[in-house]
Amino acid sequence: MNADFYSESFTVKAYECDAEARMTPGAILRRAQQISTDQCDLLGLTNEVYARTHTAFLLAKLAVEFYAPVRAGQRVTLATRPSAPQRAVYGRYTTLCAQDGTVLSAVDSRWILVDTRTKRILRRPPEDMPMPFVQPPVCELDVSLVKGEAQPVAEETAFYTRCDQNRHMNNTYYADIVCDHVPLERIAAHAPARLAVVYHNEVPMGASFTLLRAQTGENGWYFVGTDGEKKHFEANLTLTE
Repeated sequence: MNADFYSESFTVKAYECDAEARMTPGAILRRAQQISTDQCDLLGLTNEVYARTHTAFLLAKLAVEFYAPVRAGQRVTLATRPSAPQRAVYGRYTTLCAQDGTVLSAVDSRWILVDTRTKRILRRPPEDMPMPFVQPPVCELDVSLVKGEAQPVAEETAFYTRCDQNRHMNNTYYADIVCDHVPLERIAAHAPARLAVVYHNEVPMGASFTLLRAQTGENGWYFVGTDGEKKHFEANLTLTE
Protein backbone atom coordinates (compact mmCIF):
# COMPACT_ATOMS: atom_id res chain seq x y z
CA MET A 1 0.00 0.00 0.00
CA ASN A 2 1.44 3.38 -1.08
CA ALA A 3 1.39 5.85 1.82
CA ASP A 4 2.24 8.78 -0.47
CA PHE A 5 -0.72 8.56 -2.86
CA TYR A 6 -4.18 7.02 -2.94
CA SER A 7 -7.05 7.44 -5.40
CA GLU A 8 -10.66 6.37 -5.88
CA SER A 9 -13.11 6.95 -8.74
CA PHE A 10 -16.85 7.48 -8.35
CA THR A 11 -19.92 8.88 -10.06
CA VAL A 12 -21.28 12.09 -8.55
CA LYS A 13 -24.70 11.49 -7.03
CA ALA A 14 -27.65 13.86 -7.44
CA TYR A 15 -28.00 14.16 -3.65
CA GLU A 16 -24.46 15.59 -3.50
CA CYS A 17 -25.45 18.49 -5.73
CA ASP A 18 -27.33 21.77 -5.38
CA ALA A 19 -30.26 23.23 -7.32
CA GLU A 20 -27.89 24.01 -10.22
CA ALA A 21 -26.72 20.35 -10.36
CA ARG A 22 -23.30 21.41 -9.03
CA MET A 23 -21.57 19.30 -6.41
CA THR A 24 -21.67 21.33 -3.20
CA PRO A 25 -18.53 22.35 -1.28
CA GLY A 26 -19.75 20.28 1.67
CA ALA A 27 -20.16 17.20 -0.51
CA ILE A 28 -16.66 17.63 -1.95
CA LEU A 29 -15.26 17.90 1.58
CA ARG A 30 -17.15 14.79 2.70
CA ARG A 31 -15.67 12.83 -0.20
CA ALA A 32 -12.20 14.18 0.61
CA GLN A 33 -12.64 13.25 4.26
CA GLN A 34 -13.76 9.72 3.35
CA ILE A 35 -10.84 9.02 1.03
CA SER A 36 -8.50 10.15 3.81
CA THR A 37 -10.16 7.69 6.18
CA ASP A 38 -10.06 4.92 3.57
CA GLN A 39 -6.32 5.36 3.04
CA CYS A 40 -5.60 5.50 6.78
CA ASP A 41 -7.59 2.30 7.33
CA LEU A 42 -5.59 0.53 4.62
CA LEU A 43 -2.34 1.76 6.20
CA GLY A 44 -3.32 0.46 9.63
CA LEU A 45 -4.40 3.76 11.18
CA THR A 46 -7.79 2.41 12.23
CA ASN A 47 -10.30 3.40 14.90
CA GLU A 48 -8.90 0.57 17.05
CA VAL A 49 -5.43 2.15 16.90
CA TYR A 50 -6.76 5.58 17.83
CA ALA A 51 -8.73 4.10 20.75
CA ARG A 52 -5.72 2.12 22.01
CA THR A 53 -3.36 5.09 21.81
CA HIS A 54 -5.93 7.66 23.01
CA THR A 55 -5.33 9.80 19.95
CA ALA A 56 -7.36 11.50 17.25
CA PHE A 57 -6.69 13.64 14.21
CA LEU A 58 -8.50 16.99 14.38
CA LEU A 59 -8.84 19.36 11.45
CA ALA A 60 -7.19 22.72 12.14
CA LYS A 61 -7.79 24.53 8.86
CA LEU A 62 -8.44 23.96 5.19
CA ALA A 63 -8.74 25.69 1.86
CA VAL A 64 -10.69 24.52 -1.18
CA GLU A 65 -10.37 25.91 -4.69
CA PHE A 66 -13.10 25.20 -7.24
CA TYR A 67 -11.85 25.41 -10.83
CA ALA A 68 -14.92 24.09 -12.68
CA PRO A 69 -18.36 22.85 -11.62
CA VAL A 70 -18.61 19.15 -10.80
CA ARG A 71 -21.92 17.85 -12.12
CA ALA A 72 -24.38 15.17 -11.05
CA GLY A 73 -23.73 11.98 -13.01
CA GLN A 74 -20.14 12.94 -13.81
CA ARG A 75 -17.44 10.29 -13.43
CA VAL A 76 -14.52 11.71 -11.44
CA THR A 77 -11.38 10.60 -9.60
CA LEU A 78 -10.26 11.68 -6.15
CA ALA A 79 -6.53 11.50 -5.41
CA THR A 80 -5.07 12.29 -2.01
CA ARG A 81 -1.47 12.92 -0.99
CA PRO A 82 -0.64 13.10 2.74
CA SER A 83 2.60 14.65 3.93
CA ALA A 84 4.92 14.48 6.92
CA PRO A 85 4.13 16.77 9.85
CA GLN A 86 5.48 20.29 9.88
CA ARG A 87 5.53 21.68 13.41
CA ALA A 88 2.99 19.04 14.46
CA VAL A 89 0.66 19.83 11.53
CA TYR A 90 -0.08 17.02 9.07
CA GLY A 91 -0.95 18.29 5.60
CA ARG A 92 -3.08 16.49 3.04
CA TYR A 93 -3.61 17.64 -0.55
CA THR A 94 -6.59 16.13 -2.39
CA THR A 95 -7.67 16.73 -5.98
CA LEU A 96 -10.90 15.92 -7.75
CA CYS A 97 -10.35 15.35 -11.48
CA ALA A 98 -12.42 14.73 -14.58
CA GLN A 99 -11.81 11.58 -16.62
CA ASP A 100 -9.46 13.49 -18.95
CA GLY A 101 -7.31 14.51 -15.99
CA THR A 102 -8.58 18.09 -15.68
CA VAL A 103 -8.44 19.22 -12.07
CA LEU A 104 -11.93 20.37 -11.08
CA SER A 105 -11.27 21.10 -7.41
CA ALA A 106 -8.44 20.91 -4.87
CA VAL A 107 -8.49 20.63 -1.08
CA ASP A 108 -5.58 21.49 1.22
CA SER A 109 -6.37 20.29 4.74
CA ARG A 110 -4.14 20.70 7.81
CA TRP A 111 -4.57 18.21 10.67
CA ILE A 112 -3.20 17.94 14.20
CA LEU A 113 -2.78 14.78 16.28
CA VAL A 114 -4.11 15.17 19.83
CA ASP A 115 -4.23 13.15 23.01
CA THR A 116 -7.95 12.60 23.64
CA ARG A 117 -7.45 12.42 27.41
CA THR A 118 -5.53 15.68 27.85
CA LYS A 119 -6.57 17.48 24.62
CA ARG A 120 -2.89 18.33 24.10
CA ILE A 121 -1.31 18.47 20.66
CA LEU A 122 1.19 15.66 20.07
CA ARG A 123 4.36 16.64 18.25
CA ARG A 124 5.23 12.96 17.93
CA PRO A 125 2.86 10.00 17.68
CA PRO A 126 2.89 7.37 20.45
CA GLU A 127 5.55 4.70 20.00
CA ASP A 128 3.00 1.98 19.25
CA MET A 129 1.19 4.05 16.63
CA PRO A 130 2.26 3.58 12.99
CA MET A 131 2.78 6.85 11.16
CA PRO A 132 3.70 6.24 7.52
CA PHE A 133 3.48 9.82 6.24
CA VAL A 134 7.01 10.96 5.42
CA GLN A 135 6.85 12.92 2.15
CA PRO A 136 7.02 16.74 1.99
CA PRO A 137 3.88 18.56 0.80
CA VAL A 138 3.33 18.28 -2.96
CA CYS A 139 1.23 21.44 -3.10
CA GLU A 140 -0.24 23.96 -0.67
CA LEU A 141 -3.13 26.37 -1.08
CA ASP A 142 -3.59 29.72 0.59
CA VAL A 143 -5.38 29.04 3.89
CA SER A 144 -5.39 32.68 5.08
CA LEU A 145 -8.57 34.61 5.84
CA VAL A 146 -9.81 38.06 4.88
CA LYS A 147 -11.80 39.36 7.84
CA GLY A 148 -14.44 42.05 8.27
CA GLU A 149 -16.79 43.65 10.79
CA ALA A 150 -19.26 40.79 11.04
CA GLN A 151 -22.87 41.08 12.15
CA PRO A 152 -25.17 38.29 13.42
CA VAL A 153 -27.19 36.54 10.71
CA ALA A 154 -28.35 33.27 12.30
CA GLU A 155 -28.28 30.85 15.21
CA GLU A 156 -26.92 27.42 14.30
CA THR A 157 -27.02 24.12 16.21
CA ALA A 158 -24.98 20.93 16.14
CA PHE A 159 -28.01 18.81 15.38
CA TYR A 160 -27.84 15.02 15.47
CA THR A 161 -27.54 14.75 11.66
CA ARG A 162 -24.62 17.20 11.59
CA CYS A 163 -22.51 15.30 14.13
CA ASP A 164 -20.11 12.38 13.76
CA GLN A 165 -18.90 9.65 16.10
CA ASN A 166 -16.82 12.18 18.01
CA ARG A 167 -20.18 13.66 19.11
CA HIS A 168 -19.50 17.11 17.75
CA MET A 169 -20.38 18.87 14.52
CA ASN A 170 -18.50 17.26 11.64
CA ASN A 171 -16.11 19.73 10.05
CA THR A 172 -17.69 19.40 6.59
CA TYR A 173 -21.02 20.85 7.75
CA TYR A 174 -19.49 24.26 8.36
CA ALA A 175 -19.19 24.51 4.57
CA ASP A 176 -22.92 23.87 4.24
CA ILE A 177 -23.70 26.54 6.83
CA VAL A 178 -21.50 29.12 5.10
CA CYS A 179 -23.05 28.43 1.68
CA ASP A 180 -26.56 28.67 3.16
CA HIS A 181 -25.90 32.19 4.44
CA VAL A 182 -24.76 34.04 1.36
CA PRO A 183 -27.53 35.74 -0.68
CA LEU A 184 -29.49 33.02 -2.48
CA GLU A 185 -29.57 34.84 -5.80
CA ARG A 186 -25.78 35.21 -5.74
CA ILE A 187 -24.87 31.59 -5.04
CA ALA A 188 -27.46 30.38 -7.56
CA ALA A 189 -25.86 32.49 -10.30
CA HIS A 190 -22.20 32.31 -9.23
CA ALA A 191 -20.50 29.02 -8.37
CA PRO A 192 -18.12 28.85 -5.39
CA ALA A 193 -14.54 29.71 -6.32
CA ARG A 194 -12.75 29.42 -2.96
CA LEU A 195 -13.54 28.35 0.58
CA ALA A 196 -11.22 28.61 3.56
CA VAL A 197 -12.09 27.50 7.10
CA VAL A 198 -10.16 27.78 10.36
CA TYR A 199 -11.45 25.57 13.18
CA HIS A 200 -10.99 26.87 16.72
CA ASN A 201 -13.27 24.95 19.09
CA GLU A 202 -15.58 22.03 18.38
CA VAL A 203 -19.35 22.39 18.78
CA PRO A 204 -20.66 19.50 20.92
CA MET A 205 -23.79 17.67 19.84
CA GLY A 206 -26.85 19.72 20.76
CA ALA A 207 -24.93 22.95 21.38
CA SER A 208 -25.65 26.18 19.50
CA PHE A 209 -23.65 29.17 18.34
CA THR A 210 -24.22 32.56 16.73
CA LEU A 211 -23.17 32.95 13.10
CA LEU A 212 -21.87 36.37 12.07
CA ARG A 213 -21.18 37.55 8.52
CA ALA A 214 -19.38 40.40 6.78
CA GLN A 215 -19.04 41.11 3.07
CA THR A 216 -15.40 41.39 2.03
CA GLY A 217 -15.88 42.12 -1.68
CA GLU A 218 -18.44 41.98 -4.43
CA ASN A 219 -18.50 38.18 -4.28
CA GLY A 220 -16.72 37.49 -1.01
CA TRP A 221 -17.84 36.98 2.59
CA TYR A 222 -16.29 36.42 5.99
CA PHE A 223 -18.04 34.28 8.61
CA VAL A 224 -17.38 33.60 12.27
CA GLY A 225 -19.26 31.30 14.63
CA THR A 226 -19.18 32.29 18.29
CA ASP A 227 -20.64 31.35 21.64
CA GLY A 228 -20.07 34.41 23.76
CA GLU A 229 -16.34 35.03 23.77
CA LYS A 230 -15.52 31.58 22.38
CA LYS A 231 -14.85 31.27 18.64
CA HIS A 232 -15.80 27.98 17.05
CA PHE A 233 -14.70 28.70 13.49
CA GLU A 234 -13.93 31.38 10.92
CA ALA A 235 -14.37 31.11 7.16
CA ASN A 236 -14.16 32.89 3.83
CA LEU A 237 -16.35 32.06 0.86
CA THR A 238 -15.68 33.60 -2.53
CA LEU A 239 -17.94 33.11 -5.56
CA THR A 240 -16.95 33.33 -9.21
CA GLU A 241 -17.15 36.71 -10.92
